[in-house]
This record gives sequence, structure tokens and C-alpha cells, in this order.
Amino acid sequence: MIKAASHNIDVVVKYYQDGRFIPLYLLWDDDTKYKIDRITAIQEGASLKYGLQGKRFTCLIQNQYRFLFFNGRSWSICPID
Repeated sequence: MIKAASHNIDVVVKYYQDGRFIPLYLLWDDDTKYKIDRITAIQEGASLKYGLQGKRFTCLIQNQYRFLFFNGRSWSICPID
């Protein structure tokens, strides 16, 4: 499903009136749609290994945990090492 490196992706997001937002689905380059089964943590964070920073979502996607980062403009995904 997801390669073992950082990857910019499109994400379907639910926005709430109070400003919160939650990612629901990943849209891969080939238009494959992956449901985010669970979000186990949300925090400000960084991945020095992949050069990512911003709001970090720890997600369970098809029985695999991944970090999903939102930097205010774009979304990126990377494995949890």
C-alpha cells in the first residue's frame, strides 16, 4: 500500500465549525482511496529523518501505523520508525 518513504498526498478532511479538522481518507497518486481506520494521537511534531513538520496525526491505515503530517498547506505521510 504505502511506500517506506515520505510522500506528499491528497487527503479528504472533515472540518468542524470550531476550527478542528480530522483526516478521513488518503487519496494516492493512482486515485486509490484508503480509509483512515483510526487516529490514535494528534500533536505538533516533526520527523527529522523525512524533513517533515506540522500537525502530526498517528493513523492506523489497513493495519499499519503511519504518521500523517499537515504543514498548513499540504499533507505528507511517512512510516513510523
